[in-house]
Amino acid sequence: MNKILVVCLYFFSISALAVSYSLEQQREIYSQARELQKEQKWSKAQAQAKLISDYPLAYLLDYYHLKASFSKSSLAAVRVYLKQYPNRRISDDLQRDYLYYLAKNEYWNEFLSFYPKLPNTPSLKCSHIKAQIKQGASATIWPAARKVWLSGFSQPNACDEVFEHYKSNKKISAKLIWKRFELAYLNNNKGIMSYLISLMPAEDKTLAKKLYALNKRPDKLLNSPLFKNRQQKSFAFLATSIKRLARKEVSLGLQAFSVYQKNIAFTLREEIQIKRYLASLILSRNEIKHFTWLDAELLSIGDSSLIERRIRYAIKFNNWKDIEHWLTKLPPARKQHQKWVYWQARVLENNKQDVQANMLYQKIAAKRTYYGFLAAQKLGIAYQFNAQLVMDQLQSLSYLQADLAHIEELVFNKHNSLLKREWEALLKRRGGRQQQQLGLYAFQKGWAHLSVLASIRSKSWDALNIRFPEVKPELFLANADKYQLDSTYLYAITRQESSFDEYANSPVGARGYMQLMPQTAKETARKIGLKEYKKKAQLTQGEINVQLGSAYFDMLLKRYEGNRILATAAYNAGPHRVDRWRGKRKGRAEQGLAMDSWIETIPYNETRRYVKNVLAYNVIYQHILDKPLEFFNAKELNARY
Repeated sequence: MNKILVVCLYFFSISALAVSYSLEQQREIYSQARELQKEQKWSKAQAQAKLISDYPLAYLLDYYHLKASFSKSSLAAVRVYLKQYPNRRISDDLQRDYLYYLAKNEYWNEFLSFYPKLPNTPSLKCSHIKAQIKQGASATIWPAARKVWLSGFSQPNACDEVFEHYKSNKKISAKLIWKRFELAYLNNNKGIMSYLISLMPAEDKTLAKKLYALNKRPDKLLNSPLFKNRQQKSFAFLATSIKRLARKEVSLGLQAFSVYQKNIAFTLREEIQIKRYLASLILSRNEIKHFTWLDAELLSIGDSSLIERRIRYAIKFNNWKDIEHWLTKLPPARKQHQKWVYWQARVLENNKQDVQANMLYQKIAAKRTYYGFLAAQKLGIAYQFNAQLVMDQLQSLSYLQADLAHIEELVFNKHNSLLKREWEALLKRRGGRQQQQLGLYAFQKGWAHLSVLASIRSKSWDALNIRFPEVKPELFLANADKYQLDSTYLYAITRQESSFDEYANSPVGARGYMQLMPQTAKETARKIGLKEYKKKAQLTQGEINVQLGSAYFDMLLKRYEGNRILATAAYNAGPHRVDRWRGKRKGRAEQGLAMDSWIETIPYNETRRYVKNVLAYNVIYQHILDKPLEFFNAKELNARY
């Protein structure tokens, strides 16, 4: 009955939209119009566009046409478009594009008329300020310009003329130049520092050059005459200088802090800020010789994240006494987090207090998480999944049929970036239950990444059917069989990597379902003889991506003799890092670590979370696909890491 309802909704939306042409014909005409636009055959493209004015994506053709023919006189047409499509994300793009056009051509009256508010984008913000200056409102807009000036980083080229204007009329004073120099020093931006020194009066320039030299040679700090008392203008640079020296050598940073702490009284805030930085460096660099100082100061710093890092450090050395001690120092609320409840239980277990340990394990064993599964495995009880599936009430989406038809066409035409933005906007305008139904709708349509997104936005953590969809089983099962892998594990990796977004592209260049880096994909293709793979653009083809991802994970498994923990860490951080972590005896227990200890002390926060998530997701997919449930196998459990 429910499937019939979805089909009816779908065809109702089609019939309402398609008057003269079928949906397939409208799609074909739209595609032809876009190709004509790309070829800059605008008249022919417009003729095609007029044939499908009711097609859900017709507004995109209007956008591309408007953008290609921007002029000063386009202002009215752009305003009409924005009024006609106020809820479409492309309207935001059109507004921004037109502002850039007006700024580039210095149409300042139109710029301010079109968008009288101060924009958020740095470049457009400076264009707005420039427009106000041209309109004679230099004094009025000065506070905004002052805020833009006070940055320790380079500003867009659009700001250059603004800064020149305010320098010429003395608004950017020696005091403001010095203040920006402080910010540049804080951010170690040597280019901005050099530029600002050139603007300074003689007295400031002399001092700034000394500070610049100290920035380049922080080891000169202890003998520097720049920090004799708080009244010196250079005092504001002391905390940053101590940190920079500590980055070069922690012991020197500690020495400098100690000396200046005695000679110049830091405020409590300054003292805690510097101590926090030094403590973080000591922990990240395994500076054991400074742990006496660290342990004496840690509680006074008042940072629970540093205490957690101290616990992880103790775990690395199997130092159960220290683990127990620092667990007691966590704030009460943090101590109740299931991660630290688990480690409290592990301490009790190590102390042979099994009854008390089991009580704590029991406390978290009902959780559908990495720690919940660990606790359940410790107790030898069944894993708990606590699923609350989203039930089919798709009739509640009947009034959204136009929005859903719009999403359908974005999917079909592979407008992937815009698709995610429009889906996010649609979810944002709905309440939790409708977000869940949209997630179920997406799941039933095969839009897995949109289904997962809806589960996140609605905070439907127990809705396993929309949060952990089964995607293209024929593809994932075929590759699991080919490389003798568990299909559930491939699903777990893909769910963590891309949430099943076939066209995902990370900031560092990883692509597709299993987020492969192009070089990794190229090397893997060579090793398995996949001649069809020729260019990185193919990584957004699911068939190629999953085959290469599966083959690569299989290689990692072989490298680590079937150990999924190590292979999973290597998939995220790279095998060379994992090899280094395993081979580095200094900085961890000589006899090696138990499985849970090694995972807990993975140096990269991202990789640590990644491994825990993939391992837990695997069990969830075993449950969903009705496979035998196994969190860790005996080899992984009994290995030393």
